[in-house]
Parts: sequence; structure tokens; C-alpha cells
Amino acid sequence: MKASITRRQFVGSTGAGLLALRYGAGAAVASDEAPTPKRGGVLTIGQDENPIGLDPHKTAAFSTGNIVEHIYTCLLRWDATASRLEPDLAVAWENPDPQTFVFHLRKGVKFHNGNVLTSDDVKFTFERLVDPATRSPWVSIFSVISVIETPDPWTVVFRLAHPFSPFLNYLATVKYTAIVSREDVTRRGDLVKGGVGTGPFMLEDFRPNSLVRLKRNPDYYEPGLPYLDGLDLRIIPDEGSRMAALRAGSVQLTWFSRPDSAAQMRDVTDIEAPEPEAYSRLLLLEFDQRRPPFNDVRVRRAFSMALNRELIIKVVWRGRAGLTAALPPMQSPFAIPSGDVPGLPYAKEDVAAAKALMAEAGYAAGFDTMFAVSPANYGDVQIAQIMQQMVSRIGIRIKILQKEWSNLVTDFQSTESPISMAGLVWGPDPDTNISIRLDSHSTVNPGKTADPVLDDLLAKARQSGDVAERTKFYRAVQQRIAEMAYIITPCAAALRWEMWSTKLQGYRAVPSTQRVYLRQAWLQ
Repeated sequence: MKASITRRQFVGSTGAGLLALRYGAGAAVASDEAPTPKRGGVLTIGQDENPIGLDPHKTAAFSTGNIVEHIYTCLLRWDATASRLEPDLAVAWENPDPQTFVFHLRKGVKFHNGNVLTSDDVKFTFERLVDPATRSPWVSIFSVISVIETPDPWTVVFRLAHPFSPFLNYLATVKYTAIVSREDVTRRGDLVKGGVGTGPFMLEDFRPNSLVRLKRNPDYYEPGLPYLDGLDLRIIPDEGSRMAALRAGSVQLTWFSRPDSAAQMRDVTDIEAPEPEAYSRLLLLEFDQRRPPFNDVRVRRAFSMALNRELIIKVVWRGRAGLTAALPPMQSPFAIPSGDVPGLPYAKEDVAAAKALMAEAGYAAGFDTMFAVSPANYGDVQIAQIMQQMVSRIGIRIKILQKEWSNLVTDFQSTESPISMAGLVWGPDPDTNISIRLDSHSTVNPGKTADPVLDDLLAKARQSGDVAERTKFYRAVQQRIAEMAYIITPCAAALRWEMWSTKLQGYRAVPSTQRVYLRQAWLQ
């Protein structure tokens, strides 16, 4: 495996080729009719969420990843169609055995402070990811690394404790493996207020709840890129204000979370408004399984059977969402198709059976509980309210706690409330979100799930290099999760409806809403 790998090799080695191909179907592809790129100009983006800091290793928040993906780069990256991996900071790599990966770094790459990237920075990055002091949500992913060797400044060798199929996919995704500078982190202490990367844009200004300003990196290693002089990411939480700004031209790129907003913008002149190609955001409700009442599987099963998921989709998403198991429908072939979800255990509404389970568990009179959710994302609070009404029919009396987004993320990851709910966004591999949420070895594991059967299935799925076999394991994983009602997944929907001015050229939306290809876009 040298320089880059073919799609066939990619599918065999990572098991995610089909997923990547599906998610990248709308990525920018050059054509003979494409206009000549034009250099200069600052793209103004209407950003819906304030980033929870700018340290790429300290949070799983989408609002942070959506910023740092322009500042940092990785050893590998997805190609322009997102159907295969290609070199980035590593210009070549070998996989001499299933547990060894050797990467050869691009020479002369500079961090934004002028320091030259070396293998020591790569080693430091991964040591930092697994350091308990960092408190990275990805520590359980990279604990598979046994040893990192740096035989010279341009070579990095990873030796894994066991075969790990998702490894290369993570190395190509900024949200998980942004390469940072040892010198910069040591000097700053952390990167919460920003740091230096090797990406196409560099941080110029960060005003929380107002603006993140990025400027062109003149030393970026891809010749001629980026075309834009910079990105101004204006924090505009109100969806109506973002709509008005896009109409007026004061922003040239934004996205919407409400289907009604997207519908209103679809016929506006000089606006590109593509329909999302896949449901990539899965809404996940987790229970605190450490203590009553949700340590009792009968209560969790009753909660699940009290829900009418189809009604939630109809009321909240106007039908523009889908039923989902523990993997979003987009994650084909590993996900259970939406049409098959009602056949999963306890996924179909049955109030009488739910009441019987509550009585059997000793809760015939019901109980009171708390449900934490954030209004930051469209539909989450409304879905919580609908579920509140539905489960009240079986005696579960919920008080909804609406929390600011960063507080909700803390609650969700630390299991502070008996029930909490958040959306999971696209990941580069089926293992990405399902293991970190449900594997007993995960440092996040919001519900504190501890199931040896599930752990074994997840381990087999992530160690297999065969797509068909991985699919079998992940289908079994989802069946087990539904059987034990560890989580509730009321629906999956598009992550965002992304829209932009026709003045922005060379850009196309993808379901993951990664915007790394803005380095190839320009203003007409």
C-alpha cells in the first residue's frame, strides 16, 4: 500500500468504502465547462453555532470541528469524490501487516508559526489524544496504538495492539486526528483559544459568539491553494437572520436546520439550494443505566414501546426524515434500512405492552424523572416534548431541562441527568459513534452501558477487514442495542440544508457538511 490506495484496497482494508462513496456523491468534480478559478476575496459564512473552543482534541462538538477543519490537516484525507483516501501530510504509506502502518511525511510543510512539521509533531499529536489530562473524547479510539516510532524526522510508524479496520479513516478526518505542533501546544498549554496548524487557512481573530476570522495561509503546501483570501465565519444563531443575510448577500454561504426554512429559500434567485442526499444526523437519547429506574431493561423497553416514531417524523420534520436504528441510514451498507426499523425489538408503538412492563418492573404508578436537551438544534426540544407526552401514558413523568449547548454536551458525556438527548453527526466509519457511545471501554459512554455481548460484537466489527462480515456484525450490534433498549433513536434527518450564493464557485455540499473543499472554491 503505497502513496494512495485503490478503491478496492480501501474497501478491503477499512470496510468503509461504500459509506464514503455514498456520502461523497455530491462532492465537487472538475469538468470541461468549469469556469477558471479566480483568486482573492473573503467568503462570509453565516455560522449557526458558537464553537466550544478551538482545540481539535478536546471536544466532539460539531461547532468546533466545523471551524478547525480549515486550520488543521491530517496524515491522510478523503479525495474530491470522498470515495477513497489519498495522501495529505503523509505522501506515502505502507501497511506491511494488519497491525503496522508506516507513513512518510511531506517534507517542507510549515505550521502557521513557521515551524517545520516533523514526525515528532505527529507522535506528540497522538500521545496528546490519549493523555488523560487532555480529556479527549477520542481516547478510547486511539488506545489501540501500542507504540509510535519516529526513526527519522519524516517517518512515523504506528504499531497497533490488534487489527483495527477504521484506523485509516480516522487518520483522514480532521475532527479526529488534526495534527498539532508540539511547540505551539507546549507554549500555550491548550488550543481552546486557537493554535497553529498546517491547513489552508490560519486563525486571525476569534471573538466568541460573534466572529471567527481566518486568513489565507501563504505557505500552504498545495500549490496555488486556497484561492480565497480568507473566511469570515459570523456567528448568527437565529435561523431567520441567516436567511435574511443570505438573501441580502451579506453572507455568501450558510445552512439551515429547519425544513421549512430550506423550502422558503429554494426558489430565491441567485441561491444554490440542493436537497440533502442522505440522512446523516441521528438523534440519540441515552439513559443513565447505573441507577434506578433506567438500570432496569424492562423500563427502558417500556419507554421505547411508548413512542410513535412515525408521528415524530411527521410532526417535527414534515416527513423529511427517516426511521433509524443505532447507525443513521446514510451509513449503508452497515445501517439497518429505515423500512426495516419497525421490525426491531421494542421499536413499534404498543402502549398496553409498555404498561405491563412498567408494572412488572415495579413501576405501575410510574415515576418522575429529568430529561436534558438543548434548543440549539432544530427539533430537539420539540421531539423531547412529544416523547414527554407519549411516555406519560405509561406513567413516566418527565421534567424537561433546556440547557445551553455546551452544558448539554457536558451533561450528555458525563451522564449528569437520568435522560439526555443530542444529535450525532457524520463519522468516517460505522465504528465512529456507535463504539464511543456504547462500548464499555469508552471514556464517554454516556449511558454507562456495560454489556460483554455488545463489546464482543463491536470488537469483531472493528477488527474485520471484510465489508460483508463487518456489515453482519454491525447489524447484530444494532439488533442487540434495540433488544436491550440501551438508547432510543427517534429519527435521523439531514444534518443541515446548506445553501450559498451563485457567486461562490467550485463548491458543492456533501451530507457530512464538511467544508474542507472551500480550499478549492472561489468568489466570482
